[in-house]
Amino acid sequence: MDKKKIIKNGESEVIIKKSRFLGVAAYVETEEEARELVNSIKKEHFSARHVCYAYSIGEENPRLKFSDDGEPGGTAGKPILDVINNSGIYNVVIAVIRYFGGVLLGTGGLVRAYTQAAAEAVQAAGVKTVCLCSIYEIVLDYSDYDKVMYILNQTEGVMAETDYSDKVTVTATIPADCADSLVETIREKTAGKSEISYLRDEVI
Repeated sequence: MDKKKIIKNGESEVIIKKSRFLGVAAYVETEEEARELVNSIKKEHFSARHVCYAYSIGEENPRLKFSDDGEPGGTAGKPILDVINNSGIYNVVIAVIRYFGGVLLGTGGLVRAYTQAAAEAVQAAGVKTVCLCSIYEIVLDYSDYDKVMYILNQTEGVMAETDYSDKVTVTATIPADCADSLVETIREKTAGKSEISYLRDEVI
């Protein structure tokens, strides 16, 4: 599954049998940030019956936590965490605030309500897919520029910035899984005349 991150926080509201479920999905980089956000939500919604949440911190082997905050075990925090895991989003906290409407929903009803509020908060958020990219500097003769740009433009996800002087310098950001083959193709098509320097990897 492609990795994704939230670039704009999302909110949702679900009303079921007079209970209001308010979802918030937000980008965080640390567990401390996640806890601070949950605490600020609890202060803002101090009259709510429950503030349940889950978070996932880290792209690989993420640190996971969830809380039912007084709801029956497994009916709130775990369904929220399931939404996170199924979305492919990392460095995220989702909180769902419940204002009790006086009608019991049962365990199945609670699972559906918390899942829906969490999922709709994610849908309302600005989400972008991220990938590991390799950045190269390519110094070319003007006669090879169009040829190289054609090669770069044929590959999805490649970004290029160009600087013109006595030669053309192209700074190319290339998805890491195809960078080696693309660089080799450029070397071949320019008959080894291009100067290609690897700069760094970035998650973009």
